[in-house]
Amino acid sequence: MTTTALDPAALAAGLLSPLAAREDLSHGFGPGGTSVPGAVSLMGGAPSADLLPLAALREAARDLTTDPAALVDALQYSAAPGITPLREWIARREGVDASRVLVTNGAFHGLSLVFDALLERGDLIAVEDPTYPLIFRDLQHHDVDVLPVSLTEEGLDLDALEERLEAGARPKLLYTVPDFHNPTGLIVPAAQRERLVSLAERHGFVIVSDSAYAGLAFPGVETPADFTTDSDLVVRVRTFSKILGPGLRLGYLVLPAWLVGPVTRLRANQDQHSSVVVQAIVERVVGAGEHAPLHGGLDGIADRARTAYASRFDLVAGLLDEALPGGIEIAHRTGGIFLWAQVDEAIDLAAARRIARERTGTDFVPGRYFRLATAADTAPARRAAGSPSADGAGALEGAGAELTSTDAGRLRVGISHLDEPALREGVTRLAAALTDPEARR
Repeated sequence: MTTTALDPAALAAGLLSPLAAREDLSHGFGPGGTSVPGAVSLMGGAPSADLLPLAALREAARDLTTDPAALVDALQYSAAPGITPLREWIARREGVDASRVLVTNGAFHGLSLVFDALLERGDLIAVEDPTYPLIFRDLQHHDVDVLPVSLTEEGLDLDALEERLEAGARPKLLYTVPDFHNPTGLIVPAAQRERLVSLAERHGFVIVSDSAYAGLAFPGVETPADFTTDSDLVVRVRTFSKILGPGLRLGYLVLPAWLVGPVTRLRANQDQHSSVVVQAIVERVVGAGEHAPLHGGLDGIADRARTAYASRFDLVAGLLDEALPGGIEIAHRTGGIFLWAQVDEAIDLAAARRIARERTGTDFVPGRYFRLATAADTAPARRAAGSPSADGAGALEGAGAELTSTDAGRLRVGISHLDEPALREGVTRLAAALTDPEARR
């Protein structure tokens, strides 16, 4: 045993791998938190505590733990793709053979596996602009270039994308959130999905469809079928987190046949498989295998949640409209767990956020944290790791970095994680910050 004092900085410099030593440039949604006592944050993206299926999960756990043989099986090692009954249930929902389903530790894990399987340093990936910024926590490790594609009222600007492709851009993959897009709430129409698959097959890139909010359409809102799994260039990424609870850490991939082997091998070499206990509990909740669905199964649980979230969306929209009459626009009331708004350009969102954090006791996400480019950008791509690319593309210091000089009056409010009284209080505090004289330009 040594008593010599060791310098942690020297240890890190001498022992950490380049990957571990690299600065984390993905700053998410910016500096978090507020010091105001009793603050009510509006940044959340998790299910509401009162809508979690506690009774169904208790019943499923009790059924599993009172069956000695089933419990012993759940406590043993298992296969990397996941347990058969759950995969077969997923396969029926997705319209594919079960061999194409891989159970993961949530959607983010699934994305990481796909990125690991496909990406090399210097590859180009296309993403929506604005987009879900936390994917860059993983993408920065691959040192890729990013091609931002602006959004229209129907999702990706496919005319602009096709123009870039025809001009020689060669993305390895395209990442998209087609249903209740985070942050905008957009739903991509069926014709747009078909056209994007056609572009992918013509130009040879993989579409990674991250539909984390599947099943949460507001009552009366229809969503088209996802990108077709008949194409060998479509990957579907799914999660149980937004309906059953993120702490379960359970999701799945639907992969084209050529990608199943490589992704499964990567998964087996990393952590072998997802928790069998958790898989067995979810199997019972959703009604996989020989089990009957509990409390309506996944769809019944989702129905209760989406009805409640529609009510909460309307509550938030109404309060904001009342506080800012004629000064706020909310374009997409579709589903999911967020509200995306545009406020009067006279409101300084940076100042409003400071006031919200320091005085009124709430928080929200300004639009800049979802943006990858502005109209002034001329570089063909931006680097996810924060260093210039060989073709002179500008640096992208993570999607969370303050890349734009303006929020364009846009902000995202989480509507799912709070019950209605708490949500009302949080939005009242937000409105006070937005209408504060100090938040006027």
